Amino acid sequence: MILACTHNPTREDCLDKEVTDVSRRARLGLDPFRRGRSERSASFKRLLTVAESLTLHPGASIPKAAGTWADAKAAYRLLNEPDVTPDALQQPHRRVAAAQCAALPVVLCLQDASDLDYTFRNGTAGLGKIGDGKGRGLIQHTALAVEPEHGRSIGLLHQSWHKRVERDPKETAKQRLARWRESDIWADTIRAVGTLPTGGGGGGGGGGGASPCRLVHVMDSHGDCFTTLAEARRQGVDLLVRVMHYDRKLADGTGLHEHLAARPPLPGRISVTLHEQRDGRNRVKHAGRVATLEARSATITLPPPANAGDQVRGEGPVVLNAILLSEVGDPPAGEEPVRWMLLTTLAVDTPAAVETVARYYARRWRIEEFHRVEKEGCAVEEAQFDAAADLMRLAAVKSVIAVRLLQLRDAAHDAMAEPGQRDNPARLAEIVPAAWIAVVAKLAKVEVGHLTVSQFYRRVAMRGGWLGRKSDGPPGWKTLWRGWSELWWLVQGYELALASHKRSG
Repeated sequence: MILACTHNPTREDCLDKEVTDVSRRARLGLDPFRRGRSERSASFKRLLTVAESLTLHPGASIPKAAGTWADAKAAYRLLNEPDVTPDALQQPHRRVAAAQCAALPVVLCLQDASDLDYTFRNGTAGLGKIGDGKGRGLIQHTALAVEPEHGRSIGLLHQSWHKRVERDPKETAKQRLARWRESDIWADTIRAVGTLPTGGGGGGGGGGGASPCRLVHVMDSHGDCFTTLAEARRQGVDLLVRVMHYDRKLADGTGLHEHLAARPPLPGRISVTLHEQRDGRNRVKHAGRVATLEARSATITLPPPANAGDQVRGEGPVVLNAILLSEVGDPPAGEEPVRWMLLTTLAVDTPAAVETVARYYARRWRIEEFHRVEKEGCAVEEAQFDAAADLMRLAAVKSVIAVRLLQLRDAAHDAMAEPGQRDNPARLAEIVPAAWIAVVAKLAKVEVGHLTVSQFYRRVAMRGGWLGRKSDGPPGWKTLWRGWSELWWLVQGYELALASHKRSG
């Protein structure tokens, strides 16, 4: 199997079955739980086996993905083990993602919540209400690291699951403020992610004067609460959140929207790419387009709420920068004009700085895409476990696979969009096992040493149904993964023939 943006040896036997094989761990985006003896432990070996089988067949059930009853039992044993937490399952991947983030000067940490719907799993215990209250399932909250320049997915920095908290009719306002509320999940995630060590191209080594990686938490309007703002200040990380309540009051009593609307527009215009959005039935809600915006900005002071709970009691006012982005001209028919009001700790003192902030917020669509990949490509909602805790463990593994699906698509797009540095046989040998290169080169009728990255991905996409016509856009993750799954069987046959030849020769 291949995972984009990771280094794999090019020797033909790189698909080693030993747990200590570095290339196998790299392709799965996993480090051992701990160094030394634990990388040979049964728990880590089982995690590798489960992750590898599900990655090869992300939408399949566990028995189908495992292939044998012994491997299926091993997967169920891991996912049903009470002592194995979702955090423990994801920790190897999170360490890889954090190390990659630490080598960058700026990383966007996209936060968002999504309902996992198990309404018709009547035998599953531990589920709660979702959506309008008629469905049953879990609420999944994800922190996805993204590179800001091109929006490439790096990995998961944190993920958690919870049931909706149902309010007791006898509960007083004081009791409600004292307990945990769903709005606290945004601050909890900021605290769990913390800060990244060093960056600026230093590879996370901490030496040579490397500067800290600047971590920017990007959220939609559900993250707009004072607990989130206060926790970002405590952790010393940056924040970019869309305003939920336009009528909120500033420290001097002025309305936030009123204050921003009175500011003069900044010179110039900002062009923002709005990506296509689909609903739960895969119907287009908003078409992709480019919007031209004008911006107004100001520095504001937000006071703590009068009815502050224990989470923010004693916190002083928060000083932030605010931006009002409004679309210039009429949008296409059927589309609402863009109007974003954003709060951020990033600088907004120049038009270029405001444009950077707007571009960062536009990257938030990537986590929406992650949710689609996890649900449609990895079929996380099709699982039929008896307990919610087991569903969380499976979702923890499949979420990592969803990131890898996005990375596969990103690598293909990079190769096709940036020929030269990224589109050459040497680059392909870094990210693709030699057996795959040999098989695809044969299909493409190209010599093994001359196959480029774009030629490889085009051939994979064609096996998945992509025609490659001039009018066709670049292949998406679904098409690539269909082609990848089909080619996997050819690669297995190639490796078996190669092994048989070695034994007989």
